[in-house]
Amino acid sequence: MQKVRKAVIPTAGLGTRFLPITKAVPKSMLPIVDTPTVDYIVDEAVASGITDIIIITSHNTDVIERHFAENLPLEKRLLTDGKTELCEILKKITSRAKITFIKQDTLNGLAGALLCAEELLAGEPFALLLGDEIIYTEAGQKPCIRRLCEAYEKTGKTVLSTMRVAESEISKYGNIGIKADGEIKEVCALVEKPAAKDRLSDYAVIGRYVLDGGIFKEIRKLTMHGSEIILTDAFHVLAERGEIVASEFEGIRYDVGDKAGYVQANVEYALRDKTLGDKMKRYIAALAKTL
Repeated sequence: MQKVRKAVIPTAGLGTRFLPITKAVPKSMLPIVDTPTVDYIVDEAVASGITDIIIITSHNTDVIERHFAENLPLEKRLLTDGKTELCEILKKITSRAKITFIKQDTLNGLAGALLCAEELLAGEPFALLLGDEIIYTEAGQKPCIRRLCEAYEKTGKTVLSTMRVAESEISKYGNIGIKADGEIKEVCALVEKPAAKDRLSDYAVIGRYVLDGGIFKEIRKLTMHGSEIILTDAFHVLAERGEIVASEFEGIRYDVGDKAGYVQANVEYALRDKTLGDKMKRYIAALAKTL
């Protein structure tokens, strides 16, 4: 089975839940401590063996391209000032993978964003990582996309990342029906954000996928829902044909598309930071006594 070496990261959304800051700053560039959220997502892809990354941008997201571009004058100044560690951080940003940018002129949904990348994907299987979610893994845990790539390479089928959620939370997610459970789960149906009484299982779909190149044939058959082409509609067709599997992930997932989740990610990443961690622990312990 063909190995997965390419990934798509869509970043062209309007980010309305984070207005007013997203009027000027793309949501994917909002920082977790001192690093843009999109950078953590690129790190996950690279740690999973991805070598080619396509980032879908829109008309106001040139700042993302600047983040991943070289800045030789800044690197030279850092070296002159003896700040070699900071210089290495900047070099790593640009050297981890081949990154290509494509503009999505019409914001017509996730499936529409994928169509923008079709030519560069050239029929190969690819990973899809949504920018609203960051997954933190400890040493010894496999990155989420690595697990999905392995499942694809075993089965040759589209792979969704999944997690169990409470009945009261299922309406926030895509929901899958399971024909056969296990490390790799056979998916028989899929529904978007069902009411609790209509759920297919307690497994929710999260924003990590590995897709076969044939997905574009299914996308072209889809009808518009309002102004969007809904990728879930294509998944539903594949599920009915037995061509989708799912795999749970290791680690901690942060929903950084939600304000509370974004703040939680900042707090917990700060606690893990080698320079901030101890100071943050003392601060939070003192703060907790006042609540």
